[in-house]
Amino acid sequence: MKLPIDLPPIPGLVSPSWETVFGVEIRENDENLVPLSLAENTILVRPAYYSAGIERALPECYARDSIRQRLLEANALLPKGLRLVILDSWRSKETQVALFKLCAAALTKAYPDRSAPEIKEMTEEFVAPPCMEKSRPSPHATGGAVDLTIATIDGVPLFFGAPFDYPGPISYTRYFEERLEQGDLLSEKETIALGNRRLLYDVMTRAGFVNYHGEWWHYEYGTQRWAYVENKPFGVFGPREVVLDSFSVFNPSSASELTALVTAGG
Repeated sequence: MKLPIDLPPIPGLVSPSWETVFGVEIRENDENLVPLSLAENTILVRPAYYSAGIERALPECYARDSIRQRLLEANALLPKGLRLVILDSWRSKETQVALFKLCAAALTKAYPDRSAPEIKEMTEEFVAPPCMEKSRPSPHATGGAVDLTIATIDGVPLFFGAPFDYPGPISYTRYFEERLEQGDLLSEKETIALGNRRLLYDVMTRAGFVNYHGEWWHYEYGTQRWAYVENKPFGVFGPREVVLDSFSVFNPSSASELTALVTAGG
């Protein structure tokens, strides 16, 4: 599907350092993590890292419930015949570590003349430092970050100019906007990519998300970055764990709770 680019340009994006982001206070609101695939008639969920066999990646995408609600809002803003495709959301620390190592290895191979500190700095442009500390969690560890794209309801992915997770400047959200600002003439395919990035940015920000400037596919809500960009006094999502084994957390605190659990469980 070829789309016009009569959407507003993507504005200049705030790009704080990780230390600045991690300096924002978190006041956890204890909102639940929920599976996103239950809205399968509206949005698609295709966990990219599970398909790639990345360590501890799950076959489901989990996110905070308000993320789910806002994704549905963003999806409803898309032109008829299009829908969001969720590629990733909550991540375990093990998955984050694995992705950090993979990105660093790719950059080391591409830039063999760079030092280890330089490679680490470059890697952090595309993969957050793995951390589950309460005051400085990786955005995906909170359930408040989501990676996504757009496809037609017939299953054709839209073209964004760079594949998901590509660790290069062409993945920067405003890459094509900056080319235009510099006076470059875009090719037909580049113009389509520009329009698609504008479309994704438009619907996601209207639904309350903020974009990470280095990745056209990455959006957040409720996180430290979101709070910084939106000038909020604090973020509301800290690190969380997805618990799939109910037996491991079974510890009723009272007889009434035990009765409720037994009744609910049949």
